[in-house]
Amino acid sequence: MKFECRKLGASCFVIDSAFLIDSLRFPSGLVSLVCLASLGSGFVILSLSMKNTLLFLALALPTFAFDITVADKDHVAVANSGKVVAKLMMANDLSTPEKHHETYKPYMHVFSADGSTRLTKGAGFNFTHHRGIFLGFSKIGYDGKSYDRWHMKKGDQVVTKVTPGENTFTAHIDWQGDTTAPFLTEERRFSFTTPAKPFYLGIEMNSAIKAVSGEADMNGDPEHAGAQFRPSELVDTRTTTYLFPGENIDAHKVRDLPWAAEIFTVEGKTFTVVILNHPDNPKDTATSAYRDYGRFGMFPKGKATAEAPFKLRYQWLIAEGDVRDAAAFQNAWNAFAGKNEPAPSLTIKASEQPKPKAAK
Repeated sequence: MKFECRKLGASCFVIDSAFLIDSLRFPSGLVSLVCLASLGSGFVILSLSMKNTLLFLALALPTFAFDITVADKDHVAVANSGKVVAKLMMANDLSTPEKHHETYKPYMHVFSADGSTRLTKGAGFNFTHHRGIFLGFSKIGYDGKSYDRWHMKKGDQVVTKVTPGENTFTAHIDWQGDTTAPFLTEERRFSFTTPAKPFYLGIEMNSAIKAVSGEADMNGDPEHAGAQFRPSELVDTRTTTYLFPGENIDAHKVRDLPWAAEIFTVEGKTFTVVILNHPDNPKDTATSAYRDYGRFGMFPKGKATAEAPFKLRYQWLIAEGDVRDAAAFQNAWNAFAGKNEPAPSLTIKASEQPKPKAAK
């Protein structure tokens, strides 16, 4: 058997295979391997120094390196094997009302594995404030006033700085109050992984929101607050489907689901997205997952002060195709949450369709 290897360093190679007991052709010659156990999406072999000799074998992270490119005051592109798979849109352009409307908050676009299909919606179309992966709250109580940073009424979310790292970056965000001065500040860190199949992309978001002074009450309702994913404006609203852990789950009533998934079709291509809800997130979290246009996510509530930030942690896993595998979803959540829970039964529900308009 022959496997194509990609060189990562002077003595480090990644093998794109799930399991292997054989021999491989490396640039340094033929190396005999005893066994490599599966790690989902890749293996790492270290310390190849002599032809035909393997001095040391090690298993490493099941993820490949992502290229993080920051285009100052515009976007952050995330590429895997040369293909852009995610892009944080972070411009804040006040030059015209139209430009301002398009750029009043940051959000994350998601693309197919080959980079050719945009899975998420940007500005405009129905519910213009629904954009990619985004975070907002429609009822933020602060200093005797209420602020809407979901519809973005009379105030923006502005990225002031981006700090890139290895397979990660942090966006520093000002949440504006009555003026351009912030009443909240946020550090929103995104981390990217290549998960176990069937998923091709993992996007983890860790958010810490602080009040500039005093206390902020982060609130809203399941349709107008929280961490959300919005499919493209080209989504086929007739086929959107939701999946939940457990029997006969009613997303309108249940709280604190560990995960929820959505199957949707864009430009004739079907995708599955699952959101993982970390157990450290606030309790009594609602799940909004029933709209035909596909906006779905988690709605937590809580308080934010300068000393005690409002912290959130979610992960989105993206797969191409129709995935209805409770074990795959649960295994992903177990890994994310550090748990070992068994695979549950699966509730599958078609999206709620609009009621026909009454005849005049």
